[in-house]
Amino acid sequence: MESELVSGFMTEHSASIFVFFFLAEYASIILICILNSILFLGGYLSILPLDSIINFFNEISKDYPYLNDTILASIIKDIKDLVVHLASSPFNISIKTAFLAFVFIWVRASFPRIRYDQLMSVCWTVMLPIVISLVVLYSCMVLGLGLLPLNLPIL
Repeated sequence: MESELVSGFMTEHSASIFVFFFLAEYASIILICILNSILFLGGYLSILPLDSIINFFNEISKDYPYLNDTILASIIKDIKDLVVHLASSPFNISIKTAFLAFVFIWVRASFPRIRYDQLMSVCWTVMLPIVISLVVLYSCMVLGLGLLPLNLPIL
């Protein structure tokens, strides 16, 4: 990435301090991915269809009652316990975080770096008018459709 190639303000530091700057950058990527996986992807909740997997194993044990005393029954029970354990463990949040970090770094490495003056120009000339117009539009829609009572108590 370009930040590893061109970082003029860090070339005067020794190698260990230089490493800490980049570790802090990647630690912030991981922190943002953890927060996004908690807030938007369900956090520790399972990514597997847990109910259908457990029902599948329960149906196997019902349909084949003669398997209850065999080694296969203990294997099925162990698999079912493993699925339940993985569904309620930090495994889920780590998989979601790793996926988000992969996408974050992939997008960051794929697209060219935008200069700060170009970014500010887009924010002032494009994004700010869109945000202001959406605030006005939504407030007019809420008041026009009567979704907000006008006799709210003042706190």
